[in-house]
Amino acid sequence: MKEDFKCVKFTIVNLITFARVIGSIVLPIVYFVKGIESLAFFVIILFLTDMVDGKLSRLWKVESFFGGFMDSISDKLFSFVMLAIISYEYPYMLIVLFLEFIIFVINTLAFSENKNVQSSKMGKVKTAILDVCVSVLFIYSARSIYEGYLSVSFNNILISTQYPISYILTGIIIGMEILTISDYSKNRFKQTTYESMKGRELKSFKEIWFMLIDRDFYINNKDKRIKKFLYKN
Repeated sequence: MKEDFKCVKFTIVNLITFARVIGSIVLPIVYFVKGIESLAFFVIILFLTDMVDGKLSRLWKVESFFGGFMDSISDKLFSFVMLAIISYEYPYMLIVLFLEFIIFVINTLAFSENKNVQSSKMGKVKTAILDVCVSVLFIYSARSIYEGYLSVSFNNILISTQYPISYILTGIIIGMEILTISDYSKNRFKQTTYESMKGRELKSFKEIWFMLIDRDFYINNKDKRIKKFLYKN
């Protein structure tokens, strides 16, 4: 009974994470059909899922590599979609989108080389700043939702500061992206080139699935290179 309940908790947490994947796919449709104002509700929900899934997994003690992978994929997809959409409003944000892609490539190469690809402190700070800055840009762009509740003078201030603020925020994000790229590149080249897994036989699907969903395995190995565990000795 206890194991069944744990399975239910595991499923709920990962469904919340997966909802962010589905939501990220739906966002461009909402944007092009209804406009940026209609994104507000969906964006808030997706941000909440990002806050809730990790906290619930730790509270319910159902952390796993599978959940971590799902969270990373959903976060990266959400980030790319959000940046792509905001780039329609502020074209210079395409620079940020390009830099995010470079970070993705660096991490992918590190994983292919059997190196640790965990987020660094710099990467986490960059992500937090990126989320805040993009949120502010969305608030500016969706001004029609709330401008009727503001005074004329305050609305004029928002209109006059929209693009200067957007330039400042974009500059901050670009700076953080460059610092993160430098940090990840340095960490990647600093790590030892580990034994190639090429030619090694993969473990069975059942063995790999158990490792991916087992909390004890995750707790004991979360700071290690997971790729090596996928192959037989």
